[in-house]
Amino acid sequence: MKEGARVGYAARRLDRLEEAARAAGNEAFAVECDVCDEASIQAAVATAVAALGGLDALVYTPGIATFQPLAEIDADCWHRVLATNLIGPSLALRASIAHLEESRGKAVIVSSIVIDDRPPRAGNAPYVVSKTGLETLVQAWQGEHRAVGFTAIAMADTLTEFGQNEALAQLDRMQELVQDWVQDGYMYGRTMDPESVAEQIVSALKSRETVRRVAITPHYSADPNGVSEIWSE
Repeated sequence: MKEGARVGYAARRLDRLEEAARAAGNEAFAVECDVCDEASIQAAVATAVAALGGLDALVYTPGIATFQPLAEIDADCWHRVLATNLIGPSLALRASIAHLEESRGKAVIVSSIVIDDRPPRAGNAPYVVSKTGLETLVQAWQGEHRAVGFTAIAMADTLTEFGQNEALAQLDRMQELVQDWVQDGYMYGRTMDPESVAEQIVSALKSRETVRRVAITPHYSADPNGVSEIWSE
């Protein structure tokens, strides 16, 4: 890693993680982990702690969304979104907190600026609800564990694979939703690069003090009628 840190990557797709670890260098390594499975999280954290000789920081980035009107969203959909976006980070922190307290380390949890949209973006309610709860969750963990520095990073629309499968399955609906979001002033005319978010994560981790919350939005597009891409090809 550019900052000299040793990093363990954890997610379900181990082959892609291993590729990322090789690209990162500096003895970065990959650990298979399903954030919806508490045993998987505990095993991943234990593997990372053993490999690193401790734990100085946890960065939680997983997130999923569905793009449907509330009246069409069933219990299974709610459970899937909340399990990944809200319960998952708390389970990851539960597995990590003793090690983070020992090192007086940092926890950075990625949220979203959609929580500031009023009213919430149409067709995106489970995601918005989960991220609103997530920011309160981070505050609750901070209140109970003062030795650890907790940061919530609320990021704007960023060019990643987030939502790609759901969006492609509902392409016509997504195009209508994005047009509505643009018209309602929720979009910025373009998406950000992942590096813009990564820079703020690194900044929060390097800070000598606790950075409680960071909100990142792109500069507006030069074209006032521009429409952002919302997923990568």
